[in-house]
Amino acid sequence: MPQCAELLSESRLEFLNAEKLPVVIRPDGNESLEELLAGESESLAELLRQYGAILFRGFSVRTAEDFRAVTARLFENGLGSYTGGASPRRQLLPGVFESTRLPQSLRMAQHNEMSYLPHPPTTIVFFCEVEPQQGGETPLADSREIYRQMPADLLRRFQEHGVRYHRHMYGARRNPLFAALNRWLKVRRSWMETYSTTDRADVERISALQDGNAHWDKEDGVRITTELPALRRHPETGEPLWFNHVATFLVTPQSIGLARYLLYRLVYFNPLRRPAHATFGNGAPISLGQLRAINAAIDRATVRFRWQQGDLLLLDNLTMTHGRMPFRGKRSILVAMN
Repeated sequence: MPQCAELLSESRLEFLNAEKLPVVIRPDGNESLEELLAGESESLAELLRQYGAILFRGFSVRTAEDFRAVTARLFENGLGSYTGGASPRRQLLPGVFESTRLPQSLRMAQHNEMSYLPHPPTTIVFFCEVEPQQGGETPLADSREIYRQMPADLLRRFQEHGVRYHRHMYGARRNPLFAALNRWLKVRRSWMETYSTTDRADVERISALQDGNAHWDKEDGVRITTELPALRRHPETGEPLWFNHVATFLVTPQSIGLARYLLYRLVYFNPLRRPAHATFGNGAPISLGQLRAINAAIDRATVRFRWQQGDLLLLDNLTMTHGRMPFRGKRSILVAMN
């Protein structure tokens, strides 16, 4: 890689661990983050391609409004929406969202944002508005390294068949049992929230544009089925990537706790009624043993770092997965994407 800017020199870059995830950049004197982004856009793009994750630390970014101003500079073609997104989250400002609403005691599996859609965001940026008091890290794992760690037989099978995603969203007539369970697990969204509409025709149109098929049930719920590759290549570098939502859509006793897992399987005994489910692209189930092997490969590639208030984390969404560790106390991490 050409050394095209001072930004690539050792004097400007810091690393928090041996894996160099993420690379850290601090302000030079009174330099603002907006000035850095404007003046070093090409070299920052080089860094992002190489490392996949850049942490801007020590800049004067304090509020959601500050964050939006920075992301507007970063994404000159506009901030992305979350239409069709699976995670329960709230929009705080145009293009700025809270991180996924998940019980504090649970860990969110590593994933590339919206990899269950054919055209996910290429770049995602997080902002630490309130530093977690205990836990609450956003682990990182390089999709290229996950691919290298994955058992060869699983790679071959996913290469041959791809993955089929099923997402079930409730409608206006909610099943009382499912509603009660969701108050505990907090994993479901209505199709009205997901697609920002109350019109079924809009859901069918949007899901079709996202290569999905909509199947309605008698309770006004909808299941969206999408078939996609489980492995992709980076469009710029050609590197092979583990790029799917299998580890997130398939829960285990380790991911949500044994009690929640048993209740989840009991209530959602039909996998197609679960908030999220995945199989091989030919419909064959992904076994618990295969899921353990997938999670083990991801864990071997995963690195954690501690948030500090004001941190801004820029990720290449194709090469870098993110998750969330359990936490206690206050925590506010905001997100924007493009």
